[in-house]
Amino acid sequence: MHRLLRSSHYSLWLMPMEAVRQRLATTILDLSREYGTPPFAPHVTLAGGIAGSVKETVSKMRELARRIPPFTIRLDGIDGLQDYFRCLFVKVAATRPILSANEAAREVFGLERQPEFMPHLSLLYGHLPLSAKERIIASLARELVLDFKVRSLHLYLIKSEPMAWRHVASCGLRL
Repeated sequence: MHRLLRSSHYSLWLMPMEAVRQRLATTILDLSREYGTPPFAPHVTLAGGIAGSVKETVSKMRELARRIPPFTIRLDGIDGLQDYFRCLFVKVAATRPILSANEAAREVFGLERQPEFMPHLSLLYGHLPLSAKERIIASLARELVLDFKVRSLHLYLIKSEPMAWRHVASCGLRL
């Protein structure tokens, strides 16, 4: 069993829209039902571990949004780690726009000391044997080579389990 998150913090997400969001949400829900793990909204975490008041954090999110133009995220292959929150995920191509957005988020939120950014979109949280991960990867590999446009930032309050995570605010990116 994984350790519960010890304290609340905010996380800044990039989320797909419309058809891509629904397709990924269905995949995540199907996998969570099959493996008895918690479902969650499809997202790419731009920055996590953000501390501060709601007012201060939303203000910084808006400042960040003014620095980032809309861009496209390309999902590029499924992988997994021995990490509860990165059990199974779709890799996000490390393009200049997403890396620049992460650099700006680190600067605005004072997160320069966080680990290296590994852009990804999780499909399943939990602990699975390698054989189960390999079966899932083989069945979904071609299905999840997708692109989606990022037009906004989404701030979530993260505490304990994914079912307790709460949307706080959203903000459109610079046009």
